[in-house]
Amino acid sequence: MFFSLDSFALIGIDAIKVSVEVHLSNGLPSFTIVGLPDKAINESRQRVRAAIINSGFKFPMKRIIINLSPANIKKEGAFYDLPIAVSILAVSGQIESNYFKQSCFIGELSLDGMINSVRGIISMTERAVLIEKKYFFVPDSNSFQASVLKNINIMPCRNLKEVLEFLSDKKKLIKNIYITANNLFNDNNHYDVDMSDIKGQLKAKRALEIAVSGMHNIMLVGPPGAGKTMLAHRAITTMPDLSLEESIEVTKIYSLHKEYNGELINKRPFRRPHHTISRISFIGGGIIPKPGEISLSHRGVLFLDEFSQFPNNIIEDLRQPLENGNIIISRNNISNYFPCNFMLIIAINPCYCGFYGDEKKECICSIREVKKFWKKISGPILDRIDMRVYVPRLKKDDFFKYDSIEKSSEIKKRVRKCINFRNRKFRGKKIHYNSETNINLINSWLKENKKVRELLPKMLEKYNLTARGIVSVLKVSRTIADLDNFENIQITHIMEALQYRIKINIGDE
Repeated sequence: MFFSLDSFALIGIDAIKVSVEVHLSNGLPSFTIVGLPDKAINESRQRVRAAIINSGFKFPMKRIIINLSPANIKKEGAFYDLPIAVSILAVSGQIESNYFKQSCFIGELSLDGMINSVRGIISMTERAVLIEKKYFFVPDSNSFQASVLKNINIMPCRNLKEVLEFLSDKKKLIKNIYITANNLFNDNNHYDVDMSDIKGQLKAKRALEIAVSGMHNIMLVGPPGAGKTMLAHRAITTMPDLSLEESIEVTKIYSLHKEYNGELINKRPFRRPHHTISRISFIGGGIIPKPGEISLSHRGVLFLDEFSQFPNNIIEDLRQPLENGNIIISRNNISNYFPCNFMLIIAINPCYCGFYGDEKKECICSIREVKKFWKKISGPILDRIDMRVYVPRLKKDDFFKYDSIEKSSEIKKRVRKCINFRNRKFRGKKIHYNSETNINLINSWLKENKKVRELLPKMLEKYNLTARGIVSVLKVSRTIADLDNFENIQITHIMEALQYRIKINIGDE
């Protein structure tokens, strides 16, 4: 006898359909699982057997073969306990239902038949919608996450017996469909820090406002104690809240991570890895690839403090993510895709001692040592950083000023207004921020603006900018124009963007 149900497997952050096929035949009692299962899946034989018996059903004493198809993809985790148990009960004639073909199942079983939560539920729900399933049976604790997506009925299940009751009774099935709450987000966007905590540094604050408005990568250079780290930590407080679409993207990534608490994430990520981090923890990977810090920063901020202390291979690994906004990790002939569209903030001292160019403390590094210090950061990485700002030490007058210090909420209003202005221009395009604009859109800006078109060759020659450098200047100037509510880029916007791009004059305020 043969029976099959549909479930899912995760490849990166995406899910694929997996058919759980059961063959029941006479012979010596055995229970075999094939289809490249890992150890956790092989152990499910004991969990499924105990769960079926403790739920009041009979475990068939026959030869049972479970196949997880497609068989050429490695399966891992305890996702398949529930579909395996339901399939065995169906093929042995202990349950009948008209809803098997319309449904898909996921869940880990306890020995008493209770259903435990699984990770990656949003990705699986997306796939269930794509393959046009009507019902998705999920662990009760995962039902809220799954319900954020429409066009499918989510069936929250606490135990195996409840699943079987829903399948055999239409009234119970309809009655127990999960209803999504109107308010999907928890009010957890409060921060303990604020931009008003920072005295002075008006140029750096302005640069951060521009960077946040367009999600541009930015480098903060300055002596120790100037406030680079404080500025970076408070940049997240000026960012607009995540949209539902962005929230789902972030939650899909975090659902694969051990830190995930099961809620829909609506707070922009802020990741600050230490320079001793391993390469796999930073970019992602492993035998079964998991997201690293760069993917956990998606739609938020990746802050690299003391950038010069990071190993060269980790610094160079930033090239593809900064260029493409994603990273692809290949294992066992399978490519795992992880998005990593983040805003990069780098904090770095100007030299080994940290005081090169400082007005009050003399630098003890030689010119050769200063050049060696900056040589560690390659040209291609520097070229991908849109903005570079010098953060000087505070003057005593700035430190004791308490008036006219803007709060993060005030900056956030301007940023939100800028983004709303830009969204009207990007309507119908898959672009969220100016940093994501493609060359076709940039060419359309130039086509509309003859003055800017004539200025670019002069900039290219005078400042020795690369093609990527010119594009960065145009993207940043477009963000400045959006902040000023200008339809077209003005020369003043280009000149301000240019000062954030050219070589930093150490000590220049």
